[in-house]
Amino acid sequence: MTKRALRKLVQTKRRCIPRPLLRHGHRHRRHPFVFGAAAISLLATALPSCALGGGGGNLIPLAFAASASSSSSSVGSFGSSRRRSSSSSASSLPFGISSKRSICNSRSAPVMMTIRGGGDAEQQRLQQQQQQQQQQQRQQQQQQAKPKQRQYPHAPIATVSPFSRPVKKVVVVGGTHGNEYTGVWCIKSIERQRELFDGTSSSSSSSPSSQGDPAQPVNVFASFPSLDVDTLLANPVAHMQNKRFVEADLNREFSIDRLKRVAAVLDGNGNDDAASASSCDVATEFCSTDEERNLMLGASLPHEALRAREIEALLGPKILAESNTLSSSSSHDVDGNSVVPEDEGEEDTNPAPLADIVIDLHTTTCNMGISLIIPEGDALMSAAAAYVMHSCRAKYGYPHVQILMHALPKRKHRMNLSSCGRHGFTVEVGPVPQGVLRHDVVEKTEAALHSLLEFLHLRNLELENEKDAQTKEKDEGASRHSNVVEGDATDSPPTTTTVLDRLRRLHPGGTVPCYRSAPAVRPGELSGKISWPTDPTNPNFPAVVVHKSVQDRDFEPLRVGDPLFLSLDGKVIPYDGSHGEEVHLIFVNEGGYYYASSGTGIGVAVKSQFDWETGWFVIEEDGGESEEVVVDEEDSYE
Repeated sequence: MTKRALRKLVQTKRRCIPRPLLRHGHRHRRHPFVFGAAAISLLATALPSCALGGGGGNLIPLAFAASASSSSSSVGSFGSSRRRSSSSSASSLPFGISSKRSICNSRSAPVMMTIRGGGDAEQQRLQQQQQQQQQQQRQQQQQQAKPKQRQYPHAPIATVSPFSRPVKKVVVVGGTHGNEYTGVWCIKSIERQRELFDGTSSSSSSSPSSQGDPAQPVNVFASFPSLDVDTLLANPVAHMQNKRFVEADLNREFSIDRLKRVAAVLDGNGNDDAASASSCDVATEFCSTDEERNLMLGASLPHEALRAREIEALLGPKILAESNTLSSSSSHDVDGNSVVPEDEGEEDTNPAPLADIVIDLHTTTCNMGISLIIPEGDALMSAAAAYVMHSCRAKYGYPHVQILMHALPKRKHRMNLSSCGRHGFTVEVGPVPQGVLRHDVVEKTEAALHSLLEFLHLRNLELENEKDAQTKEKDEGASRHSNVVEGDATDSPPTTTTVLDRLRRLHPGGTVPCYRSAPAVRPGELSGKISWPTDPTNPNFPAVVVHKSVQDRDFEPLRVGDPLFLSLDGKVIPYDGSHGEEVHLIFVNEGGYYYASSGTGIGVAVKSQFDWETGWFVIEEDGGESEEVVVDEEDSYE
């Protein structure tokens, strides 16, 4: 088609051409590229509407591609070079036919056309890349949504849900170390709250309010009525002397081996259980007789060993008679629920410990913030720790809260006091000097304690609601279980179902970040440590000092070559990587760890995670967890 024929066609079909082309027609006549586009546009108006769909629609892009290939100018370069008089001239250039109705069927309607030019192959390539990216994103989302295969080393098969048993007997312990005054203050405060709640106090102050407002004092008996809360002053003799202990660390005397040793000494001499026969209050006093003290001295056992036996009889039992140690592989607890023995017949769960949970309150001279210490394998305490950590951060505004889990899944291997109960939970807050009371440290300790009691109380409410719902179903013959929580929502706090759902929302994958302590290998250690050399004239005096760059950096990483100690001659002793390329230090320069009976040195841990519904460390199948810290006996800076 010649230019003259095209001009004639333009004049006859003038109303079908977009206005910008007519307005600047004198310019477009000089440019063969635009004229070709206009000609193809006019040819499109002559085709029937059915030709624009199906295979016939491909004629126009092909024709336009041939026209565009004869020009050296591109659409983009043309649009940028022809904007002097009006921006509409460039923007009016169509990029493909997208009219929903035929141009010839409407003479007055504006023309909407898109003509694909020489960049069609490039657009197809971009579309393919975009589709590939979208497909990869979908695959990644599906992979993330798919639950990962988790491995729980040495995890037994649970036959009973850990959340199906109500918690009633709660014992709050203070003074396990006699010079840690915060815990003693807290248990004395609980006893004062008991007097206020019972109306036996002579104080004129009003009863403390409930746990709704963190700024208001809490009365645990009014706020958590489903719990039977008692207190225990663990080491009254050491407390009166303002000492960590009298002869040995009490928090290391509760392993099965040590408890059996004490029992063998006393029982072998024909002594009955003094704790049950004595009329004194074991919760506040040291109740053993002079005869038993003499027997202990004759057997070279420390004062704390006999006190541990008293506490174990009060909270446990933890050790059992020989007739119970050879039980079958399956047993039942006091409620008749089937459970799995922890040590395959070595340690039965019948009779059950008198205390459902023992909460041991401690302080530290280190910058540990609020540290929640739990054992591996206890699902209830794992869920409780996750709840307490979130509550202390969100409700009370304490950002430095972390969970430290000891890799001691078997109860008989745990040497700390809280292992006497069915469940054990330790709260460690610092820094605070020994033998000193600080208001802020007391508040942090009580925030963790009240959050834990709140979790246990809400869990009990849920179990009570479920029991009531089952009773109603039997009596009325209708299912009302789904309305129990909703019906009580206006009159009572959220129940355990709400609490567990909240944990699932906070931790969608079911895992909670924590620190895993290194396993203990030396006498007196609750967890593994980097030990320091001691002075030859005094075993409680270190021969090196903790380097200033490490001080107050608890839970922060330490890498090979970083300064660790400073010797008397001023020489910097770096970390030699004996416990891994990178570790996290805990209890840095703890005053209590200057004693050999507590285990000297600095604690070692690694970042890890646990499943709060099972209580076990999670090792991802793809190797996502950090390498386990292994401390050898000979690894030391001595």
